[in-house]
Amino acid sequence: MVVFRAIGAFFAKIWRWIKETAWIQPLLIVGIIFGVIFSIPSIVKGVQGIVDKISSTESYYHKFEKSLVNAENSEADKLTIAINDVMNSASEENITNVKNTYGTKFFVMYVSASCSSCNEAREGFEEFEKNFNKYATSTEDIEEAKSIKFKLYTIFTDEVTSETTDDETAFVQYMNRNMSFMENAAASVYDSDYYMNGKISDDDLFNVESCDPDEFLTPTIMLVDMTAKYSTEGVRDMMFGVSGSNNVSKAQTLADCWFHKGDFSSK
Repeated sequence: MVVFRAIGAFFAKIWRWIKETAWIQPLLIVGIIFGVIFSIPSIVKGVQGIVDKISSTESYYHKFEKSLVNAENSEADKLTIAINDVMNSASEENITNVKNTYGTKFFVMYVSASCSSCNEAREGFEEFEKNFNKYATSTEDIEEAKSIKFKLYTIFTDEVTSETTDDETAFVQYMNRNMSFMENAAASVYDSDYYMNGKISDDDLFNVESCDPDEFLTPTIMLVDMTAKYSTEGVRDMMFGVSGSNNVSKAQTLADCWFHKGDFSSK
């Protein structure tokens, strides 16, 4: 305690000397000003780095975008309706339509420009896309990877279109048109191993099922599977982010989802 009091007294004396010495005060003010000025480039560089990263993330997801333009005739609606048709009736015609148009297996991801978790998930998607075959480790997975390649489709929840109004965004209108799909997707995921393993909260899944745009989370990532290998065709799994500490571990999470391993399996 004596030491602390001595240190406190020392700094108190310095502060009194600064207050009582008029000429030192302008020097301190000038020093502070120059300190701020010299720190601005570092601040700007840091902010610019964040902006560049967000811009890079948007550019990546835009490569796979299914737009909301043209309302019920939009690319996003056509994709959604095709999947929902299969979930309502897994006829050969409906399944073949999805396979020929979109693929046998693919991710559908709802993103937004301001979504920090979308930004964090990007490195996982980039790694999984780039080294897709590396993550097919079992004989069965390797055989599948020869014929079924990585595919991703994104829908931007903050896309502005000519249909956007002061009361309803393009995505709100999309949700109103596709309530049946959201209900079917959530119902399917309630039966998934990922949900059974406690990796999805009831609240998050209910927000999808209730089709409430204000509560809808980004990213919402759905795996659509037309192989009927593990369950019926359609939306098989769902995530609200990609877990992992780096690009490789995040890619592994996506691979586990794709190949039905780890937390996405009952084994």
